[in-house]
Amino acid sequence: MKKISKFIYGGILLGAVALTGCENAEYDQLTNQAYILQTATNANSSQKLTVGNECVSTDINVRLSEKATEASSFKLVYDAQALEQFNSKNETSYTALPEGTFSLSANEVTIEPGTSVSNPATLTVNPYNDELKNSGKKYALAFRLEKVSGNANVLKSGSVMVFVLDQVVIQPVVQFNVRHYIGQDLNETYTTTEWTMEMNINKDKLGTRVGEMNNQAIYSTGPDEVYVRFGDAPIEGNRLQIKTQGTQMNSQMLFNANTWYHIAYVCTGAKLYLYVNGQLDNSMDLPGKETRVSSVSISSNSTYNKGNSYYSEVRLWKKARSQKEIQNNMYSCDPTTPGFIFYYKFNEGQGFKFKDWSGNGNDATTKDNLVPTWIQDVRIDGK
Repeated sequence: MKKISKFIYGGILLGAVALTGCENAEYDQLTNQAYILQTATNANSSQKLTVGNECVSTDINVRLSEKATEASSFKLVYDAQALEQFNSKNETSYTALPEGTFSLSANEVTIEPGTSVSNPATLTVNPYNDELKNSGKKYALAFRLEKVSGNANVLKSGSVMVFVLDQVVIQPVVQFNVRHYIGQDLNETYTTTEWTMEMNINKDKLGTRVGEMNNQAIYSTGPDEVYVRFGDAPIEGNRLQIKTQGTQMNSQMLFNANTWYHIAYVCTGAKLYLYVNGQLDNSMDLPGKETRVSSVSISSNSTYNKGNSYYSEVRLWKKARSQKEIQNNMYSCDPTTPGFIFYYKFNEGQGFKFKDWSGNGNDATTKDNLVPTWIQDVRIDGK
């Protein structure tokens, strides 16, 4: 009996020692980990960088969970596959920025003994060249942390940092009014139950009282009516309204004159949504009818139309775009994306002809080929 007791006691003691050893080993791992400081150990970290006409820079540091007991070196690896994984997690479609259009001040950093943070590696992104600007693609950079030397291992949840590039779109915009507008047939009839219409627009005259400057049409397609206007007899002149499928929906918000807005109407068949600057403004049920599109009007020669309207990035899709897709592509869009009916950038800067970037051949011209006024170097995000 004593032998059995000794055996049990010895087993318990050995197990306790083994458990303590495991705990200490795990503790050592957890207290000697390296990660990209800017991730804050978040496995899905990203940071936005705004790319304009000048270089933009930001720092990348490596941090240890405790002070280093010996010199520890790490390298930052540009990793397109990590960006693909980020896209998959976040339902995005960022393209890896081509090498040669950015630089790192150092690909390798060292954490010295007695410290816990490396000197920064500075990431510098050059202004976009014309090819990148005109591609309509959304670019990003992903860097993965790798150990080079030292006794600290890389913490997986803090090993990847993604930098999302937000392009400042500065371009010419067209000015439409009762004299200069588009009204024409498309080169075929498109029939769809789902669609998305989006544009950036700035209207310089809007009423503020009920019925004031009402019925200012900014967009329509036919023969099945999709008609968008500011104001109506029973609503304020600065409230947006759409008429379609025998019904109509007003915006919740009131708009300001001389202000840029991105608006998007999304029809899923049974539901209609309005997004303003990427945020849901209103929605309503629809009968779910098919919509035929064979003509388009942008602005109007109606006497109801007051002042000038400025347009950019007018697109019609034969599919319902998600809110995230809208938010990620408000000021530019990859024209090779499937689903367009037409896509007008309105950035030609001169003349009366407007290219359909969708590739569907629905190029547009102003009525009677009258040359509109062009406003140069406009930042269409309104910032």
